[in-house]
Amino acid sequence: MTEAEPDANPESQGRDIPPDPPASPAPSSQQTVWAVFLGSVAMAIAFPAGELAAWFFSTPRRPPLHADPLIELVPMVGVAVLIATWVFVFWSLIGSFLNVVVHRLPLGQSVVLGGSRCPRCHSAIKWHDNLPVIGWLNLRGRCRSCDLPIAARYPVVESICAGLCTAVYFRELLSGGANLPGRPPDFQHGGVLKLFPNPAFDLIGLSLYHCGTLCVLLVWGLIAWDGRRVPSRSVLAVLGVATALPVVFPPLHPLGLTGGPGLIMAAMDAMDAMDAMDAMDAWLMQGLAVSVAGGVAGLLSGRLLQWLLGRLLHGDASGRTGQPLGQPHALGIGMALVGIVFGWQGMLGTMVLLLVACLVQALLWSALAEWPTVPTELLLVPATFLHLCAWRQLVVAFGPWWPASPTLACLAVLVAMVLAVAAAFAAIAPAPSRPQRSRETDPGHPGDQPA
Repeated sequence: MTEAEPDANPESQGRDIPPDPPASPAPSSQQTVWAVFLGSVAMAIAFPAGELAAWFFSTPRRPPLHADPLIELVPMVGVAVLIATWVFVFWSLIGSFLNVVVHRLPLGQSVVLGGSRCPRCHSAIKWHDNLPVIGWLNLRGRCRSCDLPIAARYPVVESICAGLCTAVYFRELLSGGANLPGRPPDFQHGGVLKLFPNPAFDLIGLSLYHCGTLCVLLVWGLIAWDGRRVPSRSVLAVLGVATALPVVFPPLHPLGLTGGPGLIMAAMDAMDAMDAMDAMDAWLMQGLAVSVAGGVAGLLSGRLLQWLLGRLLHGDASGRTGQPLGQPHALGIGMALVGIVFGWQGMLGTMVLLLVACLVQALLWSALAEWPTVPTELLLVPATFLHLCAWRQLVVAFGPWWPASPTLACLAVLVAMVLAVAAAFAAIAPAPSRPQRSRETDPGHPGDQPA
């Protein structure tokens, strides 16, 4: 199995395409790849860098790690850097595989069988050219055999996937779950040297569960970007697996159905009050209840938001020549997945941040002529990521106004953001001369032609 596809134009397969004359890749593409890669690295190390800065500017400054001599900290820092680098590389490989999934899944092709080939000249892609980011930069954005351009989106997706999941590794796993509500941070297992000799399997499971969710949302968003649909069978398979995992391992839900202390503490109390079989039944029922309730609430809320955005994005009575957001088609299933994974509380909080992202996208699109139209499904990825990283802090900061327990107050922020987005879309009226990007003329854009 290989990790990347050099291009994704299905209609170019089986046809003779005249090769372009040899030329250097556009400098803007290389600059974009470098900018996204460095931005992903910065995003990955933002949380440990922030903690270091907070310690440095704290008054009085407290010595870290019990004032160990500096020479004794060198091996620990080296191990931490090595593990973080390995995590970043691992998730970049996963991001490379996601490029294959985005290309092949809507076409009904296998995502695990068959090596990567250039769809223009059908030559096999060498393994060292398939290395995430590095392979694209080494080829200077062109196929080694036919010299036709390779889309810059491939290394961009690899960098974004690596940055998101490495940030979750720092924020959720190494912090002892400091971002999760409903459970106290597990400082006993925080940090590299405390985590790996004595692993906290609940935190490891949570971080992998959440990273997998971000990867699935990224795939669905990119498929929506290409104007294609996710096959129904794959959607049902993903939602089924996401629902079954908390049933088998209930600590994957940090909050209970009513916003209680969470499944971990509830399960411990159950073990003290009843026998093992009754406690296991409580685990299974509560894990299933949180997943089903969150999934149903996410599906209904996503479909409602999808209908609302569809009405706001319909027509161009004000003379507009485009739209800041693509017509949403799979927002309901995306919100259903968020609800299954994070419960109804996390789903509503993510929806608030999604509306903020839609508002920011609308303002940028209106102000910058070259700003692209982005599908709402793709904006769900940063909204989910930001809510995950700041979940506990949002609940503490906003109190009853942020979704944590079933109260009417937690709906006020959501309603306010819906009104703000509706007002923003109603106010946007760009000039008719707004330039339109023709994706069909970009030979390196994945999915240019309809399947």
